[in-house]
Amino acid sequence: MRLFAIFPRIKKEAGPRIVATSAWRVRILSLGAIQRQVVIEPASQMITVRSRYLWLIRKQRTIRFSDVQAVTYGYEDLMSHQSFFSYSHDSFDWFSVGLRLADDSEIGLFNFIGEGTFSNNGPLPDWLYWGESKFDISGSQDKESKVFAELLSTLINVPIAHPNNY
Repeated sequence: MRLFAIFPRIKKEAGPRIVATSAWRVRILSLGAIQRQVVIEPASQMITVRSRYLWLIRKQRTIRFSDVQAVTYGYEDLMSHQSFFSYSHDSFDWFSVGLRLADDSEIGLFNFIGEGTFSNNGPLPDWLYWGESKFDISGSQDKESKVFAELLSTLINVPIAHPNNY
């Protein structure tokens, strides 16, 4: 469900070009202090990343398609630090999409965050956790992040790879 996930707004504009902007929830929670816009222009083979921090600090970086080595796609479960004795848990997903450049540096573009799915990896039967599994609500961050990574990979014509820090 989209309601339970935080991810950027991605739209196709004339030109044609793809524009991804920070999630409205992030802009509201930060009172507009944090904002990012990524513009992918296949015609000119350029990617423009515009960022704003603390309302005043603005950064812009333009990247040529030929400078991109790979699209990075990573996952982390923020709830994986649960007790050693806990075999079952409800994950909280954090997917990241970025670019690896020819000089092997990486630029993070967007994070896709949301409620994950419940899993039982222990010796106890699943029916014991019926409340957790039947009423489990998860976001669409996994699907949305994968589609964005695949779109970037296709437009730039580079593979998808794990980030260096994973």
